[in-house]
Amino acid sequence: MNENDHATRLSPYRQDMIFLIAVASLAGAVTAGVMVNISVGSSVGWIGFVGTIVGSAISFGAVTHHDNRRQKQEIKAMRASLYAEIVDRVARCANDYIEPWRDWGTRKIASEDAKFLPSLPLVLPAVAGKLGLLDAEILLAVTQFYFRLSVLRDAIELVSGEPDTSEAIRLQRIKIIQRRFLSCFAPALRSLTLLDVPDWEQFDCEAAKVYPHLRKEAGDLRVILERFAASAAKQNIV
Repeated sequence: MNENDHATRLSPYRQDMIFLIAVASLAGAVTAGVMVNISVGSSVGWIGFVGTIVGSAISFGAVTHHDNRRQKQEIKAMRASLYAEIVDRVARCANDYIEPWRDWGTRKIASEDAKFLPSLPLVLPAVAGKLGLLDAEILLAVTQFYFRLSVLRDAIELVSGEPDTSEAIRLQRIKIIQRRFLSCFAPALRSLTLLDVPDWEQFDCEAAKVYPHLRKEAGDLRVILERFAASAAKQNIV
């Protein structure tokens, strides 16, 4: 089932409400038809009855159409919101990977490095109850990216919280963080591609403006993400 199917399929609660409205309208129509039939004669009564039935059908169709249209708009808005958050988060990941994590060198890890913690998601929890409206392919890509981002956050939180370690452990932890940065790029790129929002280039451009180290890399944000995702694949980082 794709998103168009979701958008044209009413929620169970909405279906029940529309069904009850239709039943109530039909019951009212039958009652009105019978009463008019008794009071003014059979032909006029049946005309009123048929008119009420037609009116009820039009009302039912109008409510259904409105609900389908509203749900399509909700899906469109949700996709744009998710895109905006994902492109911002992955642009920052790329920025911080470029400087300082990619070439960390001999610098010691300090508690101040907690500033590199990825920001917590805001859009994802806000739309969690409606994620099922997305195609399965999109939903899997989006959840994979947010999972990788969470794992990266945990790693940076750990190393910045325990900065005093041996040289061997320091090097091991830096390598872990580098790999976790790289693991974010392919799921993010897949999510952005599948969400496919209108004017996505503008979203990407605005996100890239915020993070200065991206200017050190050749190409636009998509090209940078593709290059980093390819690097992760070569190292079997999934």
